[in-house]
This record gives sequence, C-alpha cells and structure tokens, in this order.
Amino acid sequence: RDLALAQLKKGEKDILVATDVAGRGIDIKDVSMVLNYDMAKTIQDYTHRIGRTGRAGKAG
Repeated sequence: RDLALAQLKKGEKDILVATDVAGRGIDIKDVSMVLNYDMAKTIQDYTHRIGRTGRAGKAG
C-alpha cells in the first residue's frame, strides 16, 4: 500500500485500485474521479468512497 501511494503521489502511477479498507485514510489531493466496482453496503461507506473527490473546498 505504501509503495503504491508513494508512486501515485509522485505521478509515477495514474490509477489506484483499492478495497474499502485500503482506501480509508488515503488523502491525495486532486482526485477527480472515483469508480465503484460494486455498490457500498451502507450509506456511510458510500459517502466515504465518494468523499475522496470533494476535499479542500472542491466539489465532489
């Protein structure tokens, strides 16, 4: 996980695929899109997933 995140932050990778558990705590600016492979089981999980795009005053 740490290597993948470091590569993404440095611009060496453009895409990150993660489970809900792996996605928690990830804070990378300029995330413009989150694709859900399947629907979240709870509204809280869904809100957490899509919240990746609405950080630091940006629309999400």
